Amino acid sequence: MEPIRTDLQYFEPTHTIHTSFTERTDAIVPDAEPDIGRILCAYASVSVKDELPQNDRILLSGTVSAVVLFRPDEQDTIRFLQIPLSFAHIEETPGILPESPCFVRCQVADVSASAVNSRKVSVTATLSLEVEVFAESGVSLTEGIDAEGDDALEVLYGSQTIPLLRHADVRDYTVLDDVELAGAQGLRLISARGTLRPVSCQSGESQVTLSGEAVLSLLLLDDTGALQPMSQVIPYTQVLDAPGLHASLPTSARLSLRNLDCMLREDGVLSVGLGVRALLLQQGEENIQTVRDLYHLHRILNFDTRDVSLCAYHTDTPFVLESSAILPVVRPAGEILMADGICLSLDTKSASPEARVQVSLLYRDPAGALCAEQQIVSAPLPNLTLPDGARPCDLSARVSASPGSDGNVPLRITVSGDLITQSQVPVRDITALSDDTPRPPLEPAGTTLILRYIHTAVPLWEIGKQYASTAQAIRQANALPDGTDTVADTMLLIPVYAQ
Repeated sequence: MEPIRTDLQYFEPTHTIHTSFTERTDAIVPDAEPDIGRILCAYASVSVKDELPQNDRILLSGTVSAVVLFRPDEQDTIRFLQIPLSFAHIEETPGILPESPCFVRCQVADVSASAVNSRKVSVTATLSLEVEVFAESGVSLTEGIDAEGDDALEVLYGSQTIPLLRHADVRDYTVLDDVELAGAQGLRLISARGTLRPVSCQSGESQVTLSGEAVLSLLLLDDTGALQPMSQVIPYTQVLDAPGLHASLPTSARLSLRNLDCMLREDGVLSVGLGVRALLLQQGEENIQTVRDLYHLHRILNFDTRDVSLCAYHTDTPFVLESSAILPVVRPAGEILMADGICLSLDTKSASPEARVQVSLLYRDPAGALCAEQQIVSAPLPNLTLPDGARPCDLSARVSASPGSDGNVPLRITVSGDLITQSQVPVRDITALSDDTPRPPLEPAGTTLILRYIHTAVPLWEIGKQYASTAQAIRQANALPDGTDTVADTMLLIPVYAQ
């Protein structure tokens, strides 16, 4: 009499990190540029060079490309400076290994610039970091008992359907495209920022076809010094080699923009290069059979058990929430040129859920002067309801603004993302089994039938286990319908097997 074991392999997240860090640099104004009169605003994008998991830490390095708009001293034109900030950040992550699948999303949460003097600029950038690390795990469970033809063994089986993460891996790819921007002939590109959104993900055997969109937010400058914001959506499809993927399982992808390179030609054609990292996840419903209990009609069974915890994981549940907020500004807004936003976090634990959104606003006041505001606003989300164990990820925000004459700009904010549901499912596992001790006979000796009144609800399994009978024998003796598992408030005949 031996346990029948089965091996189960799956992945589970070991680390989920949300953090931020700040980089700062000073830059000298080039000789070809005039003295700085007033800094208007700053924009930035990030290019990630390395995101390397090491023993107990993650090394992240790259460059922040900042653009500072300013008015020269005693001039009414707009000029800009391009200032790079190199960074190397170490995130301590105990337990991570160099081979761990690691997904990192790094974005600019805030950038500001100030004039140290007319020939020197100080730039500060805050980077938001989202990290998720996975590890392959496995467990051996008893799914049955090899009774070797022993008909006196009774086994109570149980089954659970658990969503398990069957595959987790990261893949890098590059998207190159040339797009014609209407009305961009002769303009200069001074700032480009982008976000990614997956559209579809179709898996084959060790291969995946991934379709997505890159949403670009562009800021251009004409010869007169006037700013022109533009947006462009670039669809793409990539076929990626992905060893270990199963064609029969659904696949989802989370995307991270590692770098964005844009160049605008004189004829208005925009050349775009995207460096993307994709986290590929496959989930499958696993029907797990376990032995809940067992007994022998003639011998006492001794068995060892352990409690096993399996990680149930489900993703790819998108959500979109609408909200509104007020942005206080120094000067009244007469014309909105550009409104942009980054969702920094969701507060889901308070009684009044809200999103923290970094809003960048470029506008003209009623006199036509160019103005800019960058602030963090709180957007209430009264309709946000999260299931137990769910957490949001891959947050993004779209912002639209309306002119305001009283120093307040009304905002409409759309927050979107995905929900990941994760929980620990307990499983009782039998690890060892022996049956060396005879079962003592019932008193009086020779008893073959017991009459007992059952008052409160009792499972037939427990009655059979107590009196060396079986649930099926009790059902037959009392003409109970098939499938009856529990009885109450009844007189019950209990057949006792010969001992």
